[in-house]
Amino acid sequence: MAGGSTRLRDFDPLRSEAKVYGLAGGGYCRVPDGLLGRMSKELAGLARQTSGGRIRFVTDSDTLRVSMEVLNEPAMPHMPSSGSSGLDFFEGDGADMKYIGTRQPACGQKGLEAEIPLSEGDKTVTVYLPLYNGVRSLRFAIARGASLQAPLPYRHEKPVVFYGSSITQGGCASRPSNSYCAMLAKRFDSDFINLGFSGNAKGELYMAEYIAELEMSCFVLDYDHNAPDAAHLRRTHLPFLQTILERRPRLPVLMLSRPDTKYSAADNERRDIVRDSYLWAKQRGYDAFFIDGAELFGEKDRDCCTVDGCHPNDLGFYRMAQAVEPVMKAIFSRI
Repeated sequence: MAGGSTRLRDFDPLRSEAKVYGLAGGGYCRVPDGLLGRMSKELAGLARQTSGGRIRFVTDSDTLRVSMEVLNEPAMPHMPSSGSSGLDFFEGDGADMKYIGTRQPACGQKGLEAEIPLSEGDKTVTVYLPLYNGVRSLRFAIARGASLQAPLPYRHEKPVVFYGSSITQGGCASRPSNSYCAMLAKRFDSDFINLGFSGNAKGELYMAEYIAELEMSCFVLDYDHNAPDAAHLRRTHLPFLQTILERRPRLPVLMLSRPDTKYSAADNERRDIVRDSYLWAKQRGYDAFFIDGAELFGEKDRDCCTVDGCHPNDLGFYRMAQAVEPVMKAIFSRI
């Protein structure tokens, strides 16, 4: 490890006792290689961004050193590099996880070298990977002689699967663990898979077929913002849902319409399309739920919830998680 010390021993998290969550195929990609070949160039590039990826392990080391290179220099004008390209570090398990720090590459740089102090004794360490960047390489180091063990499983081992837009992917959270998906999973001590693809998840049926094959506790369908118009949303939303429910008829499904600070007649039409899919599912006895996106930012100071009227900041994601939590609680109480 560059800049390492003889008092440390390094390891590759992909080839060690550590466990990787939220990624596929044994590398730093959110979908397997076979699916990448069916995707557009833009969608495949987004799949290599590691939103929802986590690395977990147990150690008694009092320090953790990280060496990472991301695929692209952080350059988003409306999202902090700490969220787009950084790493979040936590100690502990489940809802009791304690935040211990965030590290990100310096402006104009792809590389990160940092050392994180850890508490004494055995503890679970969770590292959240970048939301809007890919990982070219990543290595950790712990104190020489310290233990390295696999973590205990999540309380809910079957992941919640989220499919949706740039908001689902985590734009524009200030830290990787501050997407609404990550917040909810942490509260319920659940694994999760983030299949949010900025501007490019448009209800393609091959994605529904892929999702239908995943083992999951529940599914969140949230791509309203990516549909180029209401006609596209109407043409794709119900078939996408049907494809999944035909293969997973007992799967709980939550549908969201898009959150914004202001709404037009066109926005309301889109909301009604999503709600129509929900009503179709309920009428046929499926375990379906719906949340109107207009409710996701709450009523007070809605304009404080986004960076641009659309993409949530941390407050916006917190309010989204607050709105979704009661539904998730009802779902998890039954599984």
